[in-house]
This record gives sequence, C-alpha cells and structure tokens, in this order.
Amino acid sequence: MKFFKQLLFTLATTFITLNVFGQANPFINVLPSNAGIVPVGATIDIIVTIGNTGPISTIPQAKLRPIIQVPTSVTFLPNAQQTGLPVGWTILSNTGSQLRVCNSSDPIPVNTSRIIILKVQGVTVSAPQTFSGNINFGNGTNCAAGPTVTGDLTTDNSALSTVEVIAGFPLLSHLNNFTVKTENCVAHLNWSTSSETTSEKFEVEKYETTPAKWTTIGSVLAHGNTSTNTSYYFKDDNPSINNKLVMYRLKMIDLEGSFMYSQVLNAPIQCDEQNLFVFPNPVTNGILHVSLTSTTDVEANLTSVTGQQIKKISLRNGINNIDLSELSNGVYILITKLNHDSNENIKITIQK
Repeated sequence: MKFFKQLLFTLATTFITLNVFGQANPFINVLPSNAGIVPVGATIDIIVTIGNTGPISTIPQAKLRPIIQVPTSVTFLPNAQQTGLPVGWTILSNTGSQLRVCNSSDPIPVNTSRIIILKVQGVTVSAPQTFSGNINFGNGTNCAAGPTVTGDLTTDNSALSTVEVIAGFPLLSHLNNFTVKTENCVAHLNWSTSSETTSEKFEVEKYETTPAKWTTIGSVLAHGNTSTNTSYYFKDDNPSINNKLVMYRLKMIDLEGSFMYSQVLNAPIQCDEQNLFVFPNPVTNGILHVSLTSTTDVEANLTSVTGQQIKKISLRNGINNIDLSELSNGVYILITKLNHDSNENIKITIQK
C-alpha cells in the first residue's frame, strides 16, 4: 500500500510539473489592410498579431523571432520607415521580400498579444498572391536561434493571407524622372509627368529620424489634364537640417481626393559648418573680438536694441577685431546671416 501511495504521489507531481511549469503557447496571425489591395507605387499595412495563449507561463524576451515573407509583387519599405513596432521589438533583417523581428526586451504574458504593423509597397501588377508569417524561436538572450518554448503548439505557429497589386491612377502611371540633389544644405527636387488626368497637386513629404515621421513640407499645383510632358520643381531649404540622411517622396493627389505615393528618394544633407562667438562681452576697452569658423565670409550688422543700424561688418574666417570705441555705453545687437540666410542675434554690452 505504501508503494502505491508513493507511486500516485510521483505521478501527480509529474502531472503538475508538466502542466503548471513552462507552459506557454505563442501564436501568429497576418492580415493586410484595405482588403489586401494596393496600387503600384502605393503602400499598404501588413498587420501581424503575435500572442501567448498560455496557459501558465510568460514568453520571455528575446525568445520570439517571427519571419514575414511577401511575394515579389510587393516589397517591404526600408527599416527607417517601419514605424509600427511595439516598444521592445526590433527588426533583425529586411531583404525587401523577407522581414524578421524579435521581442528583444518585451516578455509576453499569458492571454496578451502584440500588434506589429509593417509597410510594403506595390511593385508590379498581380493577381492575389500569398504572404505568410511564421514563428521561429530565439535563445532568450539576444534573439539568436534557440529552442522552442515549453508547451508550444506548432499548429498556430504560421499564418497565411493574400495581397493584390493593381494599376495606379493615371497621374502615377505617368510620373517619371523624380530626382533629388543637395547643395550646401539645400535639397532640389525635380520630377515630370508625361501626361496627367484630373490631377490636383503634389505634396512633398520629408522623413527625418528626429522626429521619426513623414512630414508635409510643401505642395506644388499640378496641371490637371494634359498629354504633354510637364516638369515640376521644389526646393527644401529648411535650416534645421544639417549632416543628416533624409528621405523624400511625393504624395500625388487627384481632384477627387484620391492619392498615391511616389518611390522614396534618399538625400544626404551636408552643410558648411559655421561657428561664431564674441569676446569680451561686456566690451570694456572699445574692441570686440568676433571669432568665426566658416569657408565663406559672413555679413553682419550692429544695431541698437530698437533696430537702428549702426555698423555693417564683413566677417572672415578667424578672429575679427571690431572697433566700437566711438559708441556709447549700452546694449547693442550683432546680427549675423549664417547658412540658409538664417539670422543669429547676439546681445553686445559696451561698458567703458
């Protein structure tokens, strides 16, 4: 009898161990937005849901390495434009046709899920084609390949859906020669259309990493209806950009409000560095020293606090000695025009 009691206790302990400890079941689901239909050149969201049905354990961080694969009719946008990841998730790789993510620092408790939104762009017209999502596993430390989660049911580790690429509206079909060139902190965008039908305008959008989002920076009116080649130009001379890689795209809008996006162009923005500071301030001996670091001369104006111009000054690279001995004690403003014609105002105090 004692032997049977011990056996029953051992079996019960084993059952509890198998059914209480380490039981987590990850699942994946994939679904396109807009009924899975995207025009050539436009973008569409791929909505990926990843969760844990339990019944007991949390899925540890760095344990899931889902992979999403799309057909050649569409392509994943670059990582910089994939802004739909939850906090704690990272992109491990992106080949355009295959994108892999990881829950780098995001454990998933029982009965919770995460929604990941990935963006793809239509490439070629096609009938509905299948795309898939599959769960692979990490090692729990740095998302390198590792063993499965205890309790995982493999039947819900993959999911399928479809995406269809259709022809765009006439304005997009005839967009050509979209280019961007940068020169001394200014980006010059040029594009043309060989024909247009019911087109209204082009909105120029820019993407910077700070803040990480697309921003409309201007618009250009379209010609509406034309069968001849039409050229367009837009200049971005925003002085806040310096030594960054930015991206541009066109949002092409027709008279009914429908719109399409162009391809994305990268533009490295490089500016001439200009640094300026003055000393001593207050000026006690009648001489103001202006130190300038610049590859070009800089125009400056000394004014009163009310804006009355007192002296026009041309500053050169190096130390510039400005004679202010004839001026009365008081506060003055040194106004300098640096890159992009932006003004820098420095308050100067004369105290003899």
